Amino acid sequence: MGVGGISYAEYESYTAKFAKEYGTDQKSGFSENVKKSEASAGKATESAVDVYRKKHPEDRAHVDEQVKAGKKVLQKNGAEDISRESMSMEEYKLFFTALMDSIPFDASRRGDVEIWSISEKGWEQMKNDPEYEAWVLGYTVENRSVYNPFASWPGYSPNICTEKFGDSIEQHIGQSVPQSSGSHKRSGDSEEESWWEKRNKRLKEIMEQTERAARERMINNRKMMQEEMFKSQMAEGARLRQFLTDSMAAGSSEF
Repeated sequence: MGVGGISYAEYESYTAKFAKEYGTDQKSGFSENVKKSEASAGKATESAVDVYRKKHPEDRAHVDEQVKAGKKVLQKNGAEDISRESMSMEEYKLFFTALMDSIPFDASRRGDVEIWSISEKGWEQMKNDPEYEAWVLGYTVENRSVYNPFASWPGYSPNICTEKFGDSIEQHIGQSVPQSSGSHKRSGDSEEESWWEKRNKRLKEIMEQTERAARERMINNRKMMQEEMFKSQMAEGARLRQFLTDSMAAGSSEF
């Protein structure tokens, strides 16, 4: 789930629209266009990914793999040479949301619900920073592909996951809350889980009320059907008795 309004089923035609309107004739693609735009403005901006690499050199290999995975998403969807610079921010949000919707979840995660969001500064950073855009996509690929070995366990409850992105890698926050109130609480999430517990309790009450009403309707319908069958049998019996009576009367009159 995301903050946009386009499904993956509509993505191909949507991407084609952007490719036609914002596609570049240069082989250099999106990354080169951004660099040229920055150079012409006289202010080359350092990528948020490069900033993170300098601060955390121990994570360089991992971050590089995430960026690589994000670029594969762009390549898969034919979005490498579509100029983000020419898009309005609203158009870019829809465009990027379609890319996020194209990333599948592992089969063991199909019960999970993911809610992701990006700050306004984060949108600006991604629109003008192809490496950071690729990192967000690559992180999402990595996160959604994780196999959950507990999914088949009895009593397991899927999670509701939130992914919040800012204008730097450090600002990213990912959290998950069990959908079932029976799951263990995590430290620091007592208020949020309490809210989910109340919500799930209310949903359970509604489901029980619905099931109760359905059972009552079924019982009432069965009673009505039985009453109709009884009335029909009584009427049929009355008609049969009347027929026999009339037949006997007719036979007596002949003698």
